[in-house]
Amino acid sequence: MTLDRDPNTVIELDPLEQANSLDSLSLASPQSLEDAPGPGPVNAAAAPVRPRLRRWIDNPLHPRTREEITQDARTFHNEKKLQHIVDVDPFIRAVLAAWHPDPKDIQRIPQLTEIERDGLLKEGDGTTWEQIKRLPRDFHIVLATCCFAAVAQGWDQSSINGANIGWYKEFGLKVDLANPQAHAHDIWIFGIVNASAYLSAAIAGSWISDPLTEFIYGRRGAIFVSGLFSFSAVIGAAYAQSWKSLLAWRVLLGIGMGAKASVVPVLLSEIAPRGIRGSLVISWQTLDALGVCLGFAANLVVYDSWRAMVAAAFIPPLLMLVLIPFCTESPRWLLKKAKYPEALKAWVSLYGGPTPILACRDFYYTHVQIQNETEYIRHADPVHDASASAAHGAYQEEFKTTSFPRRVAQLFTVPRIRRAAVSAFVIMIAQQACGVNILAFLSTTFFNDALSSAKAAEHSNQKKALWMSFGFGLANFLFSYPAWLWIDRRGRRFLLNISFPAMSVTLLIAGCSFLAKDQGVRQGLLIVFVLLFTLAYSVGEGPVAFVLSSEIFPLVNREVGMSWAVFWNLLGAGILALVVPILAHALTHTGVLGLFTGLNLVSWVAVFFLVPETAQEGLEVLNRKCLFTPKKQELGNTEKQILTRKLVEIPTMVHVRYRLEVLRWFFLRRISRPEALEDWAERRMNPPAPAG
Repeated sequence: MTLDRDPNTVIELDPLEQANSLDSLSLASPQSLEDAPGPGPVNAAAAPVRPRLRRWIDNPLHPRTREEITQDARTFHNEKKLQHIVDVDPFIRAVLAAWHPDPKDIQRIPQLTEIERDGLLKEGDGTTWEQIKRLPRDFHIVLATCCFAAVAQGWDQSSINGANIGWYKEFGLKVDLANPQAHAHDIWIFGIVNASAYLSAAIAGSWISDPLTEFIYGRRGAIFVSGLFSFSAVIGAAYAQSWKSLLAWRVLLGIGMGAKASVVPVLLSEIAPRGIRGSLVISWQTLDALGVCLGFAANLVVYDSWRAMVAAAFIPPLLMLVLIPFCTESPRWLLKKAKYPEALKAWVSLYGGPTPILACRDFYYTHVQIQNETEYIRHADPVHDASASAAHGAYQEEFKTTSFPRRVAQLFTVPRIRRAAVSAFVIMIAQQACGVNILAFLSTTFFNDALSSAKAAEHSNQKKALWMSFGFGLANFLFSYPAWLWIDRRGRRFLLNISFPAMSVTLLIAGCSFLAKDQGVRQGLLIVFVLLFTLAYSVGEGPVAFVLSSEIFPLVNREVGMSWAVFWNLLGAGILALVVPILAHALTHTGVLGLFTGLNLVSWVAVFFLVPETAQEGLEVLNRKCLFTPKKQELGNTEKQILTRKLVEIPTMVHVRYRLEVLRWFFLRRISRPEALEDWAERRMNPPAPAG
């Protein structure tokens, strides 16, 4: 029996629930399906690929026999010199757990100890906080370092926000946002100084993360260099003697900000257990919001000195620099450099526990997945010489021959990476288009101008604007808690589809509040609906943007992919900081917030159709789950041929048509609810053969 090569034929396997155990078809030899035990035959002319076939493709270990898996694990353990870290027998049991992670199959792993069985079966038990507490000290040190980096990012934003009410006066600039045409030259200088950090972060800082990671030894080295920029730049800015000097220090600060934003979320996503990855990566945005809040608090404490406001931001990068030498390096980065013993040691130290079985399982499974991922990229890259493949080292060979410019080019030339780049671009631009950074970057000036009835704001109004800015920062931090709870349980798209419509409504009403004649009513409405807008942002678009961007790219392109995402995010931030003061005068406050209301709706549409779900999957599985499906022309004679020829991503238009089908069901309710995306896509990409 063979699988027909005709492009109209597809495979049907008996449904998973009818199988007596996973030892049936999934134990088939990669050379032959005829000898595979199982409850039914392979029918090459009936229906689309069923769930079991997808499991073979999602997990490249599935089609191999137990004997082959055992021998491969033993050989790998010996070749990579892992003997001094873990004995071969526990390593083999861990690989068998990766082979079939189903609880029923785990029970049948030979000689599995009780401690190992409990570790595998209870891996995801408890709340997110309970799971974090169970992780060892080494993990907590890395997490604390990343948290201080995020706080530094937010504090840098709010320090200049508060300083905006004083620095330009000391340098002889005349800035009146109520009438920017009166001193247009000074207004542009004011905007450029504010925007410079974000523009330099986008143009320079975000793109140096890849070279820093490669030449300054790993994620830790890149974060350390970014911390040096952040620490020195705020001290230098506090002693600036002219706006030009302040501008120069702000440019250097931006380089550190861009590098941090590109590396820290990636490190978090690479060390996090898959079940709580979203909750951990969300700490970047949550602690960024805390940094904004602390920065505004410092602004209130040192209200009379803009230099002290700027200098106070040295605290979090200093703490980050102190902790970095004690951090464990990313095990996935160590795999990239073919440092296998060091990678396994890193996994063991980050996962802890009484047994290394979880660390060994993820270590070997990640290795296998990135080799397969690399083979796919090689065949998809039109300029790649596929003859360079190397067994058990395809990824490392690929990385050695892949330069930084080529990894950037793959963002556009490799379909799988291009779709990830589009998703990251959409979600990052949407974060700037939603309007939150009008408040995050320019809230003090914005509120001061909005709440003042006179052209020149008085001392009391400036203090009140700072308090409102502090309230915004505190709300942004506190309101992110629901996202921390839901991002892994309900998924990224669920939060996004709540966030955008709510932001649109609240921002529109906040804009209309400026039309109120009474200043007390205007202030009350503005405060209430800005807080509601912040709630809508903090539970969805705020945290999801960096979470999704850090996990959607394959390992070989992860630094470049995150640089791409951060580039667009910070470029948008810089443009906003530059033009919003002018827009506020040209369109009025109501017009500006109305403009961003419309951009919110446009962003919602783009996110709905172009951004996939990434929750509850391992980073390597994301290369297939919801992004890939078998192509009917690629079916060969055996499942091994299917695997070696790899997968193609779900085309963008197929994804868009599926979302339209979901909308039809939601509004009409007269049709049945659409099935899962991958099943729906398979039926359309692999239609059944015509009868007869």
